[in-house]
Amino acid sequence: MHLPRVVVAPPDKRGLRPVRLGDQVVGAAWSARELREILVREGFPADMDLDDRALICWREAGSDTWPDRRRKRLVTAAVMAAGLVMSGTVLIIVGSEDAFGALTFASRVTGFLFFLAGLLQLAAALGVRDYWGKRNLRYSGLLVLVGVLIALQVHTMLLTLWFEEMEFTPWVFTYMPLSLWAVWATWTVIREKAWQGIPHPRKVAAGVLATALLAAANFAYSAAYQPYAAHVQVTLSARFGKPELDPREPVIHVPVTFSLQNTGRVPVNVIASVFWVKGRTSDFTGGAKELAGTKEDVAGGQDSELYAGLPTWRVLDTGLIVVPGDWFDPGTGQVENVVVQVPKGADYESLEVDGDITVLRRDRGRVDDAFVRPRYSWVKGATNMVECPAACGDYVFYMGELTHNNNIINVTRRQRYVVAIRLLGEDSKMYAAVSPLNAHGKVSGVNLDPEVKYGVETIRTGTVVIPFATVLRTAT
Repeated sequence: MHLPRVVVAPPDKRGLRPVRLGDQVVGAAWSARELREILVREGFPADMDLDDRALICWREAGSDTWPDRRRKRLVTAAVMAAGLVMSGTVLIIVGSEDAFGALTFASRVTGFLFFLAGLLQLAAALGVRDYWGKRNLRYSGLLVLVGVLIALQVHTMLLTLWFEEMEFTPWVFTYMPLSLWAVWATWTVIREKAWQGIPHPRKVAAGVLATALLAAANFAYSAAYQPYAAHVQVTLSARFGKPELDPREPVIHVPVTFSLQNTGRVPVNVIASVFWVKGRTSDFTGGAKELAGTKEDVAGGQDSELYAGLPTWRVLDTGLIVVPGDWFDPGTGQVENVVVQVPKGADYESLEVDGDITVLRRDRGRVDDAFVRPRYSWVKGATNMVECPAACGDYVFYMGELTHNNNIINVTRRQRYVVAIRLLGEDSKMYAAVSPLNAHGKVSGVNLDPEVKYGVETIRTGTVVIPFATVLRTAT
């Protein structure tokens, strides 16, 4: 049987030697064993003499020259593939949260870009075997190059954002080592000149850069510009209704109506609300020639009155205008009616009502469902996550995890909590804030975040006053 002559080309820079039969390339070999496998596949005997010059022509290097550094090549490929898989998994997890759950369009776009970039990196991991192997696929180098450039840009951005606050988060154990890996991987693909053989490599690099810039622009828009460009516009008002005298008891029923309306373009979460209805009394001075209690009034932020001494107030009714945890989309609102019981013979000069609500922008973050469940200080263990001094007395505590509307912030910051405390008693008040846990695993008034950072705003009704004489006249 006549066998065609085999030509074994000199090794390339990776140690791979192409094998031809005549003018046809039939494979490439890293070693003499692989060369025999190719020859057997082409019909040569398994025990043929590789030094038979009549059958094999060795170009520039003989049968004993196989410079492949197999272990280094396989280790490099394994580390490259593992990094791409890890990076792709991180991007898919981070991106999917926003891609399928963000409230703003810009955040969803960023999420989809992260999600698709992660899928591309997983595809690049599959291309590693071919690129560090025989390179039978034309675009395996392109896949690896793009996957590595994505990793370098994304993990550098995540690490930069983390350095702004340098707070502990478990996610830092992913993008910190992946940032180092990305630097090594970029240096490796540049050394390998992975762009060789790729049509229009500059356009490919420009496309990857443009995608990264788009993701960064969407992140900046959704996390910074949009929340500051569109302001919260919520109106809250209170008014007295027509008093009614009870037909059986010497009691006047005074209705009070609270109206809340979201008149802006930003959805909001109510994280705290409270109202007070108070009766005012003061001593009549009868013809005093000087303003009574001027210094004391000014110090207390009160008006100075000529014919009245220092006023005092007594809380007649207090409660919630809106249950903490409720939310209002643009154009929606709520009306709350309260009826206050006042004795007909009370010596009040006037009745006053005021209240306020504290809201959190929903385009900055969402509060989990645990926030709507009140916890009571008199129930053992119910409020063990809050540091409140003994002076707090009895209180109701609300607490829920805050999830930022852009998941990139979630993975570069430690967990924040939205907390609200309603103090009970004569001086009933309600406080709300955003806070991380302190070193003891509790929230306190020491390490609160700035309210503007999360779009926390307090809206007040202003004080509405009705003379008690008007109440008596109307009721009778």
